[in-house]
Amino acid sequence: MKHGLALLALAAAGAAFGQTPPAQPPKVALVNLDEALVSTTDGQNAEKRLNSQFGPRKAAIDQKHKELMALQDKLDKGGMTDEDRQKLSDEIDEKGDSVDQETTQADADLDQAQQRVLRELAPKLMMVVVRYAKQHGYDLVFDTSSSDMPRLYTENSTEVTKEVVDEYDKSAKSVKSAPPPAKK
Repeated sequence: MKHGLALLALAAAGAAFGQTPPAQPPKVALVNLDEALVSTTDGQNAEKRLNSQFGPRKAAIDQKHKELMALQDKLDKGGMTDEDRQKLSDEIDEKGDSVDQETTQADADLDQAQQRVLRELAPKLMMVVVRYAKQHGYDLVFDTSSSDMPRLYTENSTEVTKEVVDEYDKSAKSVKSAPPPAKK
């Protein structure tokens, strides 16, 4: 019996000694990439360029839309002959179709320009996210901007969007201030 207890005690001690410590939960970072992209200096500059490029076109379309609404108000007020009402109705339909086509084309052109900006800036931002995660020991980084499922609960995670933006801007400044490569 004494030998059985001793063996049991040795087995328990050996099992306790051989146990691995409980696994540490992964270090998780959350970043809103959409917010980060438009918050960087490059993102803000790109937005200004797009606004200056497409702003006048939008203003012209908005003006045509106001004119169209004024014609519609005139039609709604009535007080005109059937012939004048039909002419005005035809004019509204024609101008409405024209404004719709212009709006569709302007939206497509803006979307194309935004996609070019995204193709230029997104890889730079991703490099910064990866570098930041490695430097700060994060095991996982989740983009919270485009999730189909809302993030209802997250334990042991850190929101790092602002830090990523700061890191991006700092690295962009250092690249811009670096001397050009020597010519051979």
